[in-house]
Amino acid sequence: MQETHRSLFPSRSKENPQTLSALPRQGFRCMEVQTLGFILLTLSVLLTSVFGLIIKSAHHTGRNPIAVGGLNYIAAAILGGLYLFFDSQWRMDEITVLIGVGTGLFYVVSFWFLARAVARNGVAVTMALVRLSVLAPILCSIFIWDEIPTFAQTVGIVFVCLAFPFLSLGGPQGHGALSGGWWLIAALFVATGFCNLSPKVFSELAAPEQIPLYAFALFGTSAVASLVYFRTAGIRVDRNEYGHGIVQGTCNILSAATMIWALKYLPGTIVFPVTSAAGLVITTAAATLFWKEQLRTPAFVGIGLTLVALVLVNVK
Repeated sequence: MQETHRSLFPSRSKENPQTLSALPRQGFRCMEVQTLGFILLTLSVLLTSVFGLIIKSAHHTGRNPIAVGGLNYIAAAILGGLYLFFDSQWRMDEITVLIGVGTGLFYVVSFWFLARAVARNGVAVTMALVRLSVLAPILCSIFIWDEIPTFAQTVGIVFVCLAFPFLSLGGPQGHGALSGGWWLIAALFVATGFCNLSPKVFSELAAPEQIPLYAFALFGTSAVASLVYFRTAGIRVDRNEYGHGIVQGTCNILSAATMIWALKYLPGTIVFPVTSAAGLVITTAAATLFWKEQLRTPAFVGIGLTLVALVLVNVK
């Protein structure tokens, strides 16, 4: 990734001399690359937001969110498998498979907590809490990979801590304030935090060309775990749940793909805060517009703090 950014924005050094006549052409090229990156980033934001909204839609229309979530992973695994089938260049890599399998298990657990939290507390506040779990890869980067936070990141972490009580007091009217209990919120935060940490672990231990194998291992594991859970818990999938699951699975794998491609053209300091903050705004607007979720004032304060925190913690 770093080599990509150096090739797109080379400096005028002895190792890479440039003439003045070459600069306008390179500037135009950089503008084209950035435009493509923002298009991909916009698609990723929209697809990620749709994922959370489908969970709420399933709840409102009487569908089982757990069944829809399992179908989502099965659909994503099938799409990932088809991609590998037609990609003759892929090769087996044990580290990539291990990271993907571990992440797939956390995906299932986090989705189980997510579905229950959305049903109890509404999509807006729940998704705000989910997006706060971006702190997991940041804190691990500090204490494991010795990436010391800047002053802005430190302020952002403080804002995250301040956002929690406001979010807990501002759930939708009729749902209660985080009525699932602190155990549910904490479990959701930890599980989604590990899911957010996975790309960082993958980038540190595996090669970028292994991304398709990583995605297939991730969603394949999630699909198998979902099928096992369906059988042991006696969950039956109705025909009217297939549509939600297939759409959600398609959005899931496409959002991951567009995120990865966006990172090829834009730095992570732009991609991650924009994805989190813009996605939060979209889910909040959709929840109040389509399902009339009446948030209380503390929720808006908490969401506002979240938006500021998500930007600050991603500032280098």
